[in-house]
Amino acid sequence: MPSTRFIALVILSSLACVMAFQAQDPEEILPAAPKDYSVIFISVDGLRPDAVISQGIDDVPNFYRLRNEGAFTDNARTAIDYTITLPNHTGMVTSRLASGPEGHHWTINKDPPLGMTLHKNKGERLVSMFSVAHDHGLRTALFASKSKFSIFNLSYNERFGALDTTGEDNGRDKIDTYIMDSRSEKVVDQLEDFMETQVFDLLMLHIRNPDTAGHALSWTLKKPSLYMSSIKRADEMLGDIFEQIEENEGWKDRTFVVLTADHGGEIGTKGHSNNLHDGCYTIPFYVWGPGIPAGAELYDLNPESRANPGNKNPAADFEGLPPIRNADAGNLCLDLLGLPPIPGSTMNSTQDLKLPSENVTE
Repeated sequence: MPSTRFIALVILSSLACVMAFQAQDPEEILPAAPKDYSVIFISVDGLRPDAVISQGIDDVPNFYRLRNEGAFTDNARTAIDYTITLPNHTGMVTSRLASGPEGHHWTINKDPPLGMTLHKNKGERLVSMFSVAHDHGLRTALFASKSKFSIFNLSYNERFGALDTTGEDNGRDKIDTYIMDSRSEKVVDQLEDFMETQVFDLLMLHIRNPDTAGHALSWTLKKPSLYMSSIKRADEMLGDIFEQIEENEGWKDRTFVVLTADHGGEIGTKGHSNNLHDGCYTIPFYVWGPGIPAGAELYDLNPESRANPGNKNPAADFEGLPPIRNADAGNLCLDLLGLPPIPGSTMNSTQDLKLPSENVTE
């Protein structure tokens, strides 16, 4: 028979999960005061860049809108040692690699153990892009389609988030709205409802479909296939987001979209964990929004700070210029908002991944 202490811990954990989903009715929360810009950061789980190219503009017009109207590269990189979901998403929100003395060290790729946070696992506090934005008075949100993303809500909630020492005290809960549903379509439906009535300054959206398809039947660029159909479905969800941006004054003409992936996948297999395989560590990176040069290659825009790695994934001690990595995203999102980098971060920590937008700090 379970002990009384064990039962109490389970009840407390359940209550914490319930509280995370309370007060989420978009009609019950007043819109934030408009800021100069908002950033929607999108991670498309398991997206190979060549899958977008193989589809073509007729099949995935919204991915091509990001490419044709914004800046992009098809040759960005994941973390060095891990091509799996949570280590890479933790890198995105903290702008750190997974390994090394300054890495975030989160290598678990499932729902977090009871009582575990990013800070406890690391042995010290890990600051995130949500922390910086929220402490500067901005509204933040995370819309996810895997339950293991609860690690971010748990690590930056009213109990484990840091005290706000930046200007006015905005509280310890760094993620104002957290929504999770195992179907990305339902997550995006809820996001659309929110976007009709509210403005978030920093919003992260996770779309899982390509990863789910790859694990089910394999990563393949052949059409028709479940994987290629999942790319089209993700594109349709991007179209829903674009529609909300264009139709709502709170978002129109003031929203940046940053999109990347946590990993690709190995063609002909159902896996992506081989961190030495270029199909697993090669990912896209798109930036779209006011002032971003149309159709520009991100490496061409950053010749002094980034170098195209070819088919390699350079080691951490590589002496040349680094590639663009998904972990650059956290500090890039903050830069687009005119905010400083994440304290303790190591990727794009000087915010030297630049785009010629009027809002990016010089």
